[in-house]
Amino acid sequence: MDVLFGKLNNFGPKEIQDNQFFTLIILVAIVFVLSLLIYFAVKNQRADKAPNNGVLLVESLVTLSNDYADNLSENRLKKANPYFISLFIFLFFGHLISLLGFVPVGNSVSVIFAATAVTWISMVLLGFYHSKIKYLIKLLNPIEMAGNFSPLISLTFRLFGNITGGIVLFVLLNSALDGLWKSIIKSSSEMAIAMNPIKMLITPILNLYLDIFVGAIQAFVFITLTISYWSQASEEEVKEKIKSKVKHAKEKLLQNENKELNGEPQVNLIQ
Repeated sequence: MDVLFGKLNNFGPKEIQDNQFFTLIILVAIVFVLSLLIYFAVKNQRADKAPNNGVLLVESLVTLSNDYADNLSENRLKKANPYFISLFIFLFFGHLISLLGFVPVGNSVSVIFAATAVTWISMVLLGFYHSKIKYLIKLLNPIEMAGNFSPLISLTFRLFGNITGGIVLFVLLNSALDGLWKSIIKSSSEMAIAMNPIKMLITPILNLYLDIFVGAIQAFVFITLTISYWSQASEEEVKEKIKSKVKHAKEKLLQNENKELNGEPQVNLIQ
């Protein structure tokens, strides 16, 4: 603990902004404050008054998210919709926080791997819940083992690679624009480089694009793949239910045939 506080005492503003631990703290604080604001806005909304624009926006986004998740999972994961929304908010705001100067959470492979591990472990639990021992046998099948464990790698490095690639692209562009400005003004002064007008015009636009649009797309893809994996894991239950219903219908048809021969009232097939 003393070592930790000793390191924290040596931290300056730059070290804090580049530290993933502080980024997570700031991210949790922002999401917590926004959640409280939304909660009190909804709670104080009167039934006899039209909801304000903020409440309408939140309601529309939640409804849209629920409909998307239900359609993609064929209504098999309704209880998990709050988790999908929370995970999207975490990933999106975790990328958006770089606008405040903090390093995005997606730049840490450990953070992304933790989210991927939750997705994969939940997928395994869903598969075991719906298919019991059959799913474990399928999971440990040597022929399918690579495909069963591949989401741990593909989900992690898809998100981490895209975010890290954006950061590298941004750094390379800054270096190129600084080099171009040096060749124009024929000076290597740090003050002159810092006042580079070309970089001031181009980099903010690219920064907004990477932080907002790319961050939203990557969070959306991660959520979509999570829903798909979970939906596939719970697919066996649907097949078993269909088989059970078909078997039940056949039994009722046989009962009706026997009762028809004996002149007894028939069983209702629609039950």
